[in-house]
Order: sequence, then C-alpha cells, then structure tokens
Amino acid sequence: MTSRMVGWVAAALMGFGFSGCNGGDGAAGVTDETADTTELAQSQSEALTIDIGRHAIGYDFYPSLHVPHGVSGDEQFVFVTQPLEGRVAVVNRITGQELATLPAPPAGWQLPFSLRVPRTGRLVVLDAGGFPNPAIPSIARIYEFDYQRNRRTRAFEATLVRTISFEGLPLIFAEDFEVTPSGGYVVSESVIGALWNVAADGTISPGLLPDFATGTMIPALAPCGFTPVTIGGIPFSTAGNFAPGVGSMAIRDGQLYFGSTCRGGVARVPLASLTDLTRSPIARAADIVDVSPRAAGTVSESLKGFAFNRWDPSDRHLYVTDTLGRRVLRVNTTTGKRDVVVDDPTLFDFPVSAQFLPPVAGLTPLVVASDQEYRLAALNALITTDLLHPPFIVSKVYVH
Repeated sequence: MTSRMVGWVAAALMGFGFSGCNGGDGAAGVTDETADTTELAQSQSEALTIDIGRHAIGYDFYPSLHVPHGVSGDEQFVFVTQPLEGRVAVVNRITGQELATLPAPPAGWQLPFSLRVPRTGRLVVLDAGGFPNPAIPSIARIYEFDYQRNRRTRAFEATLVRTISFEGLPLIFAEDFEVTPSGGYVVSESVIGALWNVAADGTISPGLLPDFATGTMIPALAPCGFTPVTIGGIPFSTAGNFAPGVGSMAIRDGQLYFGSTCRGGVARVPLASLTDLTRSPIARAADIVDVSPRAAGTVSESLKGFAFNRWDPSDRHLYVTDTLGRRVLRVNTTTGKRDVVVDDPTLFDFPVSAQFLPPVAGLTPLVVASDQEYRLAALNALITTDLLHPPFIVSKVYVH
C-alpha cells in the first residue's frame, strides 16, 4: 500500500476501539441464560413502545441486554447477531421471546456481524473476525448453517454445513454481505473500500478493489474524514474522525445498491460490473451511479440496513435505516426521493440493520436492529464514559 492508504488504515485501526470478541459455545435450545436475559430485558423495558407513522407502524419486538447488529428471519424465527457477546440469538418471530443461541463454529465466534436467510432452513452469518487490531489479524469468514425446529422435541436445531474463509486476502473489516441471484455472495470491505465476489461454489475473487500498486482508491467505495455530529444531545465522532467506506448492501434487478458513511446517500452498480474481467476494477468503478445522494447542507450521513421487500413485487422502494437521524426511510430507486417510514428515537436508537421477513398470514414485517453505538465510549471519541440505555431493541415494522 502507499503511504496515503496506510494512513487511512491506521486511522481505522484507532477508530475501532475493540479487539476481537471471543464467543463461547452456542446452545441449541432454551437455556437459563437466554431465559433470564429475555426476562430481565423485558422487565427493564418501560412499556410497549409503538410508533404510528404515515407509512408504517412499528413497535419494540425483541428487547435484550446484549448489543445487536445483524438481523434476519423466516416464518418461525428471527436471528440477531450480538457481536460484543459473541452470540447469535434465535427469537420466536411471533412473541419476541429468545428461544436459543446458534451453535458456535469450531473456532468459536469472533465477531458475528451480519446475516441473511436466503431461504427457510438456511442461515448465513458473516463473522468479521474481530474489529481491526494491528496486533491481532482479523480473518473474515462466512458460515452457512442448515436449521430446523425438531418436530418431536420442538427445539431449535442447527448444523454448520460450510465455512468460507478470507484468510490471506486484503480485508481489514468485512462489514456486510448480500446474497446474489446465482447463490453466491458480495462482501463489502469498509476500511480499504472494496467489494469481493464469492461464487456459489465458495470461490472468492476480487470485485471492485483499489489499485494497491499505485494507491488509487475507488472514491465511491473508499473511506474519508467524518464530520462530527450531535445525536439526541450527544456529540458523536469516531476516533481520528474516520468515516468508513462501502457498507450495507441490497440487490434487486441485477443492481447492487450500497451505502457509505464516507459519502452518505445511496449508490448502485450493476452486478455484472463486479465480474467483468475485460476491464480493470478502476474502470469498472465508473459504472457506479448515485441513486439518492446526501442532501446539500447535510454534513454527515450514514445509511445502513438496506432491504428490499422481495415478497412484494409491487413495492419498488429500497428501505434503509438512517443511523444518525434515528429513523427508517424508503427510497424511490428511480427518482431518489426519500420518505420517512417510522421515526422514533427509542425504537430506532442508531438503527444499523434491517430485513423483511417472509409472509405469514399475508404480512411481511421489516425487522430493525439498533445498537446505540454513539452512546458507547469505545466507538464515540467525544464521550469518556458509556451512556448506554438498555435494553437494546429489535423493532418490528409493518409498512402500509
């Protein structure tokens, strides 16, 4: 890398205040710990919080004492990564009760971050390998699980069926991934500013990467400086004022939509551009276009939780979480126009991920996880003590 790229990486290593979190073994069944945690979190929740917006109704579905991040689910279960605790919670979709934890892989969880349910019975988890730490190399891995509810015992069961490792590849922090129509994955790297391809057979190849020989970064994917903001009266910035690059992603109609804390807004690139070997990555990056740019006068913006409702072809909107604004938006991918779906600082206290659930009784709710990270001193350089307000909430949103 050039000195310029090394400088950004050094800032990132300072900006992420944790080393990797090692998780214990996951239990495939209700344990005393999960039961106690759920009861304690629910007892600390003041009351059911409901937000009725112009376009949706939201409420606090799953309160927990563990900080959440990734969220997804099926007709029976909602899965929630809790990276700082090194666990993945399995939650009853209807009641919000925690039922079990996903069994840990043989090496244990390092930092389970993002997840997807491409189909009922298959759960995919991206373990980032730990927050960037110069003393401990982080190795990202994708874990694929088959799961079911045991018909006899009614207990949740899961089996690890494949591990895809990024060991030896230039990834400093793998933030998100998305499932491609061919059954593979696209993985975003937010510190270097890159996109990686994973084929259905597990083969990993570069998608859009910087030119390491010349130090030429891809501006639409790269990190940059972050302008401090105030969220709910709390000043917020990362250490070194580092703004990560490409992060959350969603795919529809052959297009990869993505966000960036550096640039804000929503952009997209054709999936075909990620695998076009006739052009260099830098040349292919010219295919990136802005869909809904950050508004003029907005000093900082970080949109996460990209999700399309794949069960409703008539809904062409892209749904995103506005972390700094503590709300959920929907974006017209043709005009770029944004509408506020729900807006409540309790339900959406720094919302970082969202996914639609498949239909049950004709309903396809959006589940949204908020991690309050601006209240955490290790991630907010402008506070000296944690200002966390548990429980941490995964909300359920019914869009109309």
